[in-house]
Amino acid sequence: MSLTFQKIIVVILIILAVSSIYLGSYLPFGKSERYISAMSAAGSAKSLQEFEANYDNVFKFYSPIGQEEVVKFFGNDVMSLLNQANQPEAVARALADYIEPMLLENNVRHVIMGGNMYLSLWYNYGRKDADFRKVEDYYLKAYAIGPKLPPVLYGLLNAYLLKDDKAKIQEFGNIILSYWPKDQSVQGYIDKARGL
Repeated sequence: MSLTFQKIIVVILIILAVSSIYLGSYLPFGKSERYISAMSAAGSAKSLQEFEANYDNVFKFYSPIGQEEVVKFFGNDVMSLLNQANQPEAVARALADYIEPMLLENNVRHVIMGGNMYLSLWYNYGRKDADFRKVEDYYLKAYAIGPKLPPVLYGLLNAYLLKDDKAKIQEFGNIILSYWPKDQSVQGYIDKARGL
């Protein structure tokens, strides 16, 4: 190996190492710092636009690592806000509209979060059919991704229990029992849906 070729290899390795540090550590660290700052400033926001601008600083910051986690953490914060008893419906819907485009459609946690958001909107604000259709859409997407995952199956069952959809309670209750036959509470829901 010639000395020139060795120097080229060393330069390439240095560039790769610096790029890895920048992409794998520095950018994710910058994104997490922005998220912490946004959380700290969120309580002092005087309008929904100010709140969204504060979080746009996080979501629009490029990082190859961290977007999925930041959306998950922010989604949990939004769920807490949606479940507050005194939350005005317009604010709750604006928060759901803000985060919904960020949910990753191939990520079960994100899809379940979308279902939970709309279940909360449906349950707390007039039980509108459009909201429940979104609940079903999200949970059925999650079901297509992970048909045996307990959070998906029990989430669907819970939604249908809240809606009192007897046919769907039986359908998903029986699916759950096919995996966990000793779950007596699910058997009880099925029996009640059958009128037993």
